[in-house]
Amino acid sequence: MSEHPELKNLYNEVISGKYGWNRWGLLGVLCDYVLTFHKGDLLEIGCGESSIFLSKLAEKHNRVCYHIEYSKSGVYNMQNTLGYFGKNSVVYNVKSDEFFEWEKPTSLALAFIDGDHTYEQVKKDYYNVLKYMEKGGYIFLHDTCPPDESWKVEWKCGTVYQLRQEIEEHSGVLSFTFKEQTAFGVGLTMVRVEDGCY
Repeated sequence: MSEHPELKNLYNEVISGKYGWNRWGLLGVLCDYVLTFHKGDLLEIGCGESSIFLSKLAEKHNRVCYHIEYSKSGVYNMQNTLGYFGKNSVVYNVKSDEFFEWEKPTSLALAFIDGDHTYEQVKKDYYNVLKYMEKGGYIFLHDTCPPDESWKVEWKCGTVYQLRQEIEEHSGVLSFTFKEQTAFGVGLTMVRVEDGCY
């Protein structure tokens, strides 16, 4: 098993502030904060570079990280490249709907949703995850601010932004969206889970 040269020190470089703010650096720092103050495990829908940070943070805080990825080739490539998944990672090569039919995760401190980019599916993922979230935990959504109309296609940001708009209109929900300078500049929305919000 080989290690991709760009992955070798990526986590440490992001945490030190040397690299990655325009990619997943902010997600890594925010998730570290969440896990410092909240009990519960991690869940990721849609694996990739973000898996590196979530895997490392699961090890740092001694939590389980559930990774859900539908692409068989994607999972194979990541499992055979050192740095993507860690000793606390549990990888599911299924659709997110199937995961929630078969598995009941333990309580979650945080979840990161970056799978299917249609409004209908991301909404289902959001409400499925919400059932297992600890009070005060956070759900992060990617692709919530497409830069222009050309990004509103499924293989880019899709219609995820429509769920962000719904969340922002809900008076009982605490949310904030980073529109630029992180998450590849297409929006990273964080939602704090509170009692009585839904």
